[in-house]
Amino acid sequence: MKFLWRPAFLFLALFISTTSSYASTPFEKEIEAVREAYLIATDGDERDVRRASKIIRQLDKKHPDNPLILTYKGGALSLRGKGIGKRPLDRMRETEEGLNIIDRALRRLPTYRGDYLEVVEAQLVATYVFINLPDAIFHRLREGSHLVKELLNHPRFAEMPVGLQAAIYYAAAIAAEKSRQPVLHRQYLELTLETDPTGKNGRKAELQLLKLPD
Repeated sequence: MKFLWRPAFLFLALFISTTSSYASTPFEKEIEAVREAYLIATDGDERDVRRASKIIRQLDKKHPDNPLILTYKGGALSLRGKGIGKRPLDRMRETEEGLNIIDRALRRLPTYRGDYLEVVEAQLVATYVFINLPDAIFHRLREGSHLVKELLNHPRFAEMPVGLQAAIYYAAAIAAEKSRQPVLHRQYLELTLETDPTGKNGRKAELQLLKLPD
């Protein structure tokens, strides 16, 4: 069971830069540190995964049941679950535990009173986890596709940073590709490129479009 996380989490590097404008409170600055540690951990190095998990656990104790922190906590457990040195059942158990935590975070979002971008971030992190897990094993593609549709229909979508909009379009493209919807896959890649042509997701979408058949 091998998960290709780093390419899928390219959006996080972009998210770190596009959300810096609202990192003004102590909590928001703590979340920045979580993002950066989590992004590094997606490379798969076991020490980086442990470091990210430690930072997230510390913040979770400080802000118990915060849905954004819980989403990262669940994602970190899913990262731990792909450890090469672990037995398949142990990997699956940790991944399932991480998914359960993400589910709990998503249930708390409707009553969360934080910045709307924090809600979007939690949904987007959950989306990328769901759509990049093997669907034959974890059956989360449909849920991830539903989440990305909610993000696309967000009433404040047009106000979001351009890079964040592109990250959502790119998630929609991945979900469409995995759902075997080639027309939608192309459309969302085109929207990613059109929205942020010089950004990381835009450039990645451009390369993928060049590989698609006419």
